[in-house]
Amino acid sequence: MKGLVLLLFAVLVLGTACGGGSDEATSTGPLTLAQRVVTEEDAPGSKPDPVEKRETAADIDEFADKMGDAFINPSKEENQDLQTVGFVQAIRDTRYFGDTHSRDDAHTFSLVIQLDSPDGAKEFADFFHTDSLRPCPESCAFSVSEFDVEGIPGATGVRRFASEEAVKTAGTSDERPYDSYAIFFADGDFAYDIDYGGPPGTTSEDKAVEIAQNLYDRVHGRPAAS
Repeated sequence: MKGLVLLLFAVLVLGTACGGGSDEATSTGPLTLAQRVVTEEDAPGSKPDPVEKRETAADIDEFADKMGDAFINPSKEENQDLQTVGFVQAIRDTRYFGDTHSRDDAHTFSLVIQLDSPDGAKEFADFFHTDSLRPCPESCAFSVSEFDVEGIPGATGVRRFASEEAVKTAGTSDERPYDSYAIFFADGDFAYDIDYGGPPGTTSEDKAVEIAQNLYDRVHGRPAAS
């Protein structure tokens, strides 16, 4: 009897050390596109946005029609090049922080694109970064700067900030004070654009990196679900 107890104890210890068998499979198995956006697990305290609903696109034309407004000012050449990088599908999702939804809450935005190769994903992630550095096509109150992102291989970060004074000076009626931190990276066949934004004082670089890092740790290396 004593030998049996010891054997069971050894099995339990080894199972815990190795990740628990089925848990290990869950943590390394395939993920659908919908499982690759920011969740409450990645951004504790966030909730699905009731206004900006989740959108998906099954081809590049649908993507341009539904999600083209996510970009600042792509060039004609970039639009042409992105037609050839092997687009498969895309998803855009929004979550907010707060008790009752308001545009004055901080929000986190996920844009994830599946390509048919890691090279295509890297090209799209590079485009995310390049486009985010551009000024608005018209009068714009935003200042733009880059920041380092540690812990996510190849990731880049861009802050876009519009103070109340800058908005008044620019005289743009459709802009409001805003502070956003976007992080871009590619992992396997997927390109990620993870943005954390809201009125000044509601967001921070550290929190943006934390959210992106949590997401990366959850999705890294996991193949597409068939």
